[in-house]
Amino acid sequence: MHSRDRIRRTLAGGGALTLAMVVVLLAIADVPTAPAQLLPIAWFGVGGALVILAGRRDRLSLGTVRVGWPRVAAVGLALLAIGSSTLGFVQLLVGTGGWGLAQAAISLLVSFVLAVGALECLLGGVAIDEDAFDIESPYNDD
Repeated sequence: MHSRDRIRRTLAGGGALTLAMVVVLLAIADVPTAPAQLLPIAWFGVGGALVILAGRRDRLSLGTVRVGWPRVAAVGLALLAIGSSTLGFVQLLVGTGGWGLAQAAISLLVSFVLAVGALECLLGGVAIDEDAFDIESPYNDD
């Protein structure tokens, strides 16, 4: 399997997992009504949707501009990284005991991994082969 296909398949799977997490949060916590409750769920939903789009489409049309999948993936992963780091720092502020510290550490580790992935997609091949970030013909949307 080509590394480009592997990266895109991983992005689509990660985005689907993120949207599944949002659905589970909505099922557990009911539908949020306050903006403070709705913001994290919407944040992760938008980030997950962008990552799925990056994994499934070569280019995304935004008005008259067509953006390649690496840029869309970078924005989606950056949104997820910011959301995860925010939750991690909030957990550090309000969490008590060892479990709260462990949750904060996991959230911050995940945000670091997502941020590195976002930079890799944005810069197009620092640690991963440059050819993995090639975009197909501008006339092919598959």
